[in-house]
Amino acid sequence: MRLLVALAALAVAYAAPAAADPVALRPMTVDAKLQEKFDEDYGAREIAVLQSLVTRALTRELTAAGATIADAAPVTVETTLLDAKPSRPTMQQTIDTPGLDALRSISIGGAELRARLLDANGAPLGEVTYEWFETDLRFSLANGTWSDAQRAIRRFADKVGDAYRAKAGAAAAGS
Repeated sequence: MRLLVALAALAVAYAAPAAADPVALRPMTVDAKLQEKFDEDYGAREIAVLQSLVTRALTRELTAAGATIADAAPVTVETTLLDAKPSRPTMQQTIDTPGLDALRSISIGGAELRARLLDANGAPLGEVTYEWFETDLRFSLANGTWSDAQRAIRRFADKVGDAYRAKAGAAAAGS
């Protein structure tokens, strides 16, 4: 019976994330050179799609790390999209290039992102940079326009969550 109680307590300890500070997520920004690529080729509307993917992935990972997402918080995460390539043609590309088929045309996609974790005064707590682009067309998910980029975004968010856990652990150890 004691073993069962101990195992249950251990399961609860691992299932419940440690209490951590609230986090403010700033809207994702786009690198200036990449912004030109969106304006001239991908279509500006695609930025909102990627913004949503980044926000959802970061919210999921930070919440799993025990954070609560708030407008004002002692920790802020600023994210910049440095590079992105679609797995399928964007709407704007199919309009501009009639030979592209939105369903059958696929390419190697991915993304590169950077996050800065800042304290309440704007001082840096850490930085995470992650880049991943599919290297073989045979392995590309290509289920949607940004499938490979979404894979990169999920991995990036996981690394941001790890950096936040380390920051929260260091803060707890320092207090």
